[in-house]
Amino acid sequence: MATKTISGKQWERKNLFCILVCSLFLSSVAIAAGNLNVSENFNSCRSLRSMARIYMACGDYAKAQPLAEQALIMAKDTNASDAELCSSLIDLAYLYKDIGKFEDAESMCSLGLRLQEKVYYKDHPYIAYTLRILSDIYQGQGRYTEAQLTLDRAMDVMLKSHPADEPVLAPFLVDKAKLLAAQNDFAESEIYYQKALNLINNSYGPDHLYTATVLGNVASLYVQQGRYAEAESLIIRTLAIQEKVYGPNHRFLAPTWVTMSKIYKAKGDDAKAQELLQKAATAMENNQYLANTAAKKVS
Repeated sequence: MATKTISGKQWERKNLFCILVCSLFLSSVAIAAGNLNVSENFNSCRSLRSMARIYMACGDYAKAQPLAEQALIMAKDTNASDAELCSSLIDLAYLYKDIGKFEDAESMCSLGLRLQEKVYYKDHPYIAYTLRILSDIYQGQGRYTEAQLTLDRAMDVMLKSHPADEPVLAPFLVDKAKLLAAQNDFAESEIYYQKALNLINNSYGPDHLYTATVLGNVASLYVQQGRYAEAESLIIRTLAIQEKVYGPNHRFLAPTWVTMSKIYKAKGDDAKAQELLQKAATAMENNQYLANTAAKKVS
């Protein structure tokens, strides 16, 4: 059965729900993050991790970090189950990766992976997703050979439990494409992007947010190759879908604006290029200010 496309209004409702949940639990999370003596209903490892994940999904890493770190401390101090401990390690590894703390991310991910391999069977899909994180960490460190081997292992694990044409394989193909592009293997990267888009289009449809994200990645790949006309066509589609979901000025559009800026620069429209680049920079600066302010309130 094909998966139904999520409409812009549905995504807006999800974002509003996320904000509502964050608002309802903010006070309890602040207590949980800073005080281990409050009720276990509020300071359990799982509760802290759940809130950290919500903040990460919203891009608020400054608020997510103390919660994820506290969850790991509690998991260790309370002799939590191996499953809970490895989840805490892997969540924190993912967060550290996204904020560029690659050495800490690698340490946490490696520990989590070893524990996860004890908790689950060797070729469990959870292992594959953790290997994806580890591969991304290696790529962030410029360790492309290790990243490649780790990602290949992740894909092998997934293929033992899923056929190659299932959409669950798409993120692994996208990761492969990104890794190849980082090594300037543009032709092979495009092949993997196309494989991923085929799975995504067949499952989610051409107007899905995930489709737009991958189209934006391909547009960036074309820009690297100087294929500006093709890049412009794709990035316009990306922007149209993203604006329906997030609105015209959301910070999540910043990578799209950056790609468009490069296209306008190549076309000789320096004013428009600078306008888009400034728009992206302002969105990210405003987000960092809000995140830092929120982090001070939590600490």
